[in-house]
Amino acid sequence: MSALPQPENPKEKVGDFMTTPVKSVDVNTTIQEAAGQMDSKNISALITTENGKHIGIVTERDFTRKVVGEGRSPSDPVSTIMSTPLYTMDTNQHIFEAVEFMTDNNTRHITVTDNNEVVGILTIKNTFSYYMKLFGLEL
Repeated sequence: MSALPQPENPKEKVGDFMTTPVKSVDVNTTIQEAAGQMDSKNISALITTENGKHIGIVTERDFTRKVVGEGRSPSDPVSTIMSTPLYTMDTNQHIFEAVEFMTDNNTRHITVTDNNEVVGILTIKNTFSYYMKLFGLEL
């Protein structure tokens, strides 16, 4: 993918645009509870954890396709609709690498790591901020 404009020497790192702190829920949290948390926090995804380890993600797309589309019960655990494995990138990778990865893998969320620890999440909205900055536009 090379259709997206990019600077000659991009300096912006994934960590410059990620959202922190990471919001997460245990895999046994109900779908309804997770949806309520996403609504109250105005976020599009929650990282799922098991025994304190980040193992997956549940997104608005999962609710649409797997809960509504497949008729799952709101009382089912999020483990039944979460996506795995997590897509991750290091905080020091260039933002354009993340944009390419998201496009190539049809994903809207990447977890951001530093020394193999999850420190943030990069969303499609965050990449929009990058392009606004690239074109000299302010949000």
